[in-house]
Amino acid sequence: MKKYALIGKNLAHSQSRKIHALIGDYDYNHIQISESAELESLLADTDYSGFNVSSPFRFEIIKYLDELSPDAERIGAVNTVKRLPDGRLKGFNTDIEGFKYTVKGLARDRKCLILGTGGAAMACAVALEDLGASEVILVSRDPEAACERLEGRIEIVGYNRLYLHYDAQILVNATPVGQLPDLEHSPLTDNRITVRMFSRLELAVDLIYNPYRTKFLQDARRLTGCHTKSGLEMLVVQAIESRYEWRGVKTDSEEEDRLVKSVKRKILMDQLNVVAVGMPGSGKTTIFRRYAYELGLEFIDTDSETEKIMGESAQTVLGSGEAGIELFRAMEHVAVREACKHNGAVIATGGGTVLNPINRDLLRSNGIVVYVKRPLDMLDIKGRPISINIGVAELFGDRDRIYHRTADMSILNARIFGGKRKATGEGNTYNYELKGFVYYIARKIERYLNEIADNQWT
Repeated sequence: MKKYALIGKNLAHSQSRKIHALIGDYDYNHIQISESAELESLLADTDYSGFNVSSPFRFEIIKYLDELSPDAERIGAVNTVKRLPDGRLKGFNTDIEGFKYTVKGLARDRKCLILGTGGAAMACAVALEDLGASEVILVSRDPEAACERLEGRIEIVGYNRLYLHYDAQILVNATPVGQLPDLEHSPLTDNRITVRMFSRLELAVDLIYNPYRTKFLQDARRLTGCHTKSGLEMLVVQAIESRYEWRGVKTDSEEEDRLVKSVKRKILMDQLNVVAVGMPGSGKTTIFRRYAYELGLEFIDTDSETEKIMGESAQTVLGSGEAGIELFRAMEHVAVREACKHNGAVIATGGGTVLNPINRDLLRSNGIVVYVKRPLDMLDIKGRPISINIGVAELFGDRDRIYHRTADMSILNARIFGGKRKATGEGNTYNYELKGFVYYIARKIERYLNEIADNQWT
């Protein structure tokens, strides 16, 4: 069986191995290296018939290749290498087709800004030009060095001159800023710029795919109302194009669409966390701990994690007045941030977790957020100082709209598991009923996964 591999520097969160396992009939590995000097010996390993190349080696690898495809030569960057029958190495750039798929039908006559000047940014620039964009500009922290490296092939500006281009209609993040685990970062906010200034923005694209909804995308959607797209579709399509270069397997447009949706769904199923939000005492921990158990997933309770950080119980700290509440919320944020760095976990949050807008973004970054609703007279307030002191009706009035705005879906928990049947002499059926409710939620989440896999927007 043929062997291929991804070469890169930080591959811990890469989904490439999973994608190639879904689309290819070959072995595919990850090879992590720390510097470009290692490329020469790696490329000489004839056990491998080809490679994908990740940042930051897409430029450096060219000097070790014997031939370039027209697209790779045009960009000056390579993300795919094939070992030819005579042993020579040929470089390709399949990112172009991947990005064209992502923005097809959206770029003609649009002014486009690309944050970053690496190989992926150049691929996006070429794709946008081919799709008929009216203007394409790259943005760099060091525009002079970038201009020298790219030999003036495209206009480049610094973040300090970005105000001249607030009329851009398409904005692309082609930097690694905001990828897991740095969920709280965006290339714009890190440079003290708000996306709100782009008053004509129609589309924001982030080449990052883990997390699925980066801070960059969430800010763009919330502050401008524009459409947003993650880099997952681009990643899948460039993998399909790599397979074509290596194996000669070509797909038509209908088959490509079907394959993209299928792979996208599988990746998101493994990558996205299931996150429960809702009022204190609504059953989040009980239900979603069982959900995790039944599906064989990791379970994280942010209240328990917060208590570990504080070294005291939440009840004790929250019961000590305003200072205690302030301490708890600060430590809760730390617990939420760490929980959201996981992939494919089940996370139960505290009732007030969503009061912090940064927490809301973190929970949504890689999460399917479920609002667990429960009739107010059924909420358990035992051992919950805030519910007791303020009252559940007032808490609900303050928080319900925030839960709805944060969540992707809601479920109603109006059940007392096992109670009714036990009362009628049928015995304690708690486990049976709880398990049934969990699988009802699982089916609902599965339908949602199908929807987002089919949806072109993130």
